[in-house]
Amino acid sequence: MNGIEWSALLKRIQEITAFFSITVNFLLIYLIVTKSPKNLGAYKYLMVYISVFEIVYGILDVILAPQHYSHGPTFLVIVGTQDKMFGPETLTILNACWWGFFGASMAIFDVHFVYRWLVVSEHHLLESFNDWRVVLWFSIPLWYGLTWVCTGYFLSAANESTSRFIKNNIKQKFGWDFNDYIYLGPYLYEVLEDGSYDFHWMAFLGQGIITATIISSVVIVLVFGYRCYDRISHLVATSSSSARFQKLQRQLFYALVIQTFIPFVLMHIPGAIMVAFVFMNIDLGVYSAVLSMTIAIYPAVDPLPTLFIVESYRKALLSEWLVIDL
Repeated sequence: MNGIEWSALLKRIQEITAFFSITVNFLLIYLIVTKSPKNLGAYKYLMVYISVFEIVYGILDVILAPQHYSHGPTFLVIVGTQDKMFGPETLTILNACWWGFFGASMAIFDVHFVYRWLVVSEHHLLESFNDWRVVLWFSIPLWYGLTWVCTGYFLSAANESTSRFIKNNIKQKFGWDFNDYIYLGPYLYEVLEDGSYDFHWMAFLGQGIITATIISSVVIVLVFGYRCYDRISHLVATSSSSARFQKLQRQLFYALVIQTFIPFVLMHIPGAIMVAFVFMNIDLGVYSAVLSMTIAIYPAVDPLPTLFIVESYRKALLSEWLVIDL
C-alpha cells in the first residue's frame, strides 16, 4: 500500500477503536462503581482513574489522527491540518499532549503495580491511598506525561533543518504539501556535503529523557510485579488470609499482568523498534504507521482483562448485560 492508502486505513482504525474504547471503558466504570467487591477498597478509584485516562486518550487519538513516520535519522508524529476543527498552533499543542498521554500510560502501570504490592503486603503506605496523599500518587502519571509533553513541544519541535529534510519525502509518499500538516519529532543528525555528521544535540537530549522514563517504568513494573507474585504465592501457601481475599488478589494480579503486557506489545516494543531503526538510519517509511495503529488499539483492549478476569465484573457482565444465567 502507498502512503495515502495507509493513512486512510489508519484513520478508519482510529475511529473504530476510539468508539470501542469509550464504550468499553464507560461500561467498566459502571461495573466498578456498582459491582465492586466490598473489600476492593481504594483500588476501585485507581481503576476508574485509568478508565477515564483511556477514554480521553481515545478521544484525543480520533481528533488528531496522528501518524508516525520514520525517514532516515528522524521519526515524526504527523497530524494533518485539513478537515480539523483546530488550527496548526493548537494542533501542535495537542500533538505534544498526545505525546504526554503516551508517557503517562507507563507511569499509570507503575502506580498500579506499587498499589497491588502495598495491598498484598499490608504495607503501612497503603493508608496513603485513603487520604489526601492519594493526590500525590495520582499525580505521578501527570509528571511523566508533562515530561513527554515538554520533550515533544520544546526538544522535538519543528525546525528548518527537519522540515527541509522531510518535506519532499512526505510529498512523495502522502501527496501532502508542507502546509497540509504539522509535526513533532527529533531529527538526530544530518549528513553534510563533505560526508561529516552534524549532530542535533537537543534531539539527543530529548531522546535521552524519553529513554530514561521508559527504563525507570520498566524497572518499577518488573520489581514490584515480582514482589506481588512472591507475596501472593505466600498468601496462597498460608492460611493467614481468607480464601476470598486470596482469590480476589490473584484475579486482580493476573488482570494487571495482562493489562501491562498489552501496552508493552502494542506500544513500547513497536516504539523501541522504530527508534532503533532511526539510530541505524533504516527508513521504515509508511510502515511506521503500524505503530500508530497499535497505539490506537491499546485503550480499546486494555479494559478487557479486568472485565473478564475479575469474577464480580464478569458475572455482572454476563448475567445483566448478556442475559446469561449463571
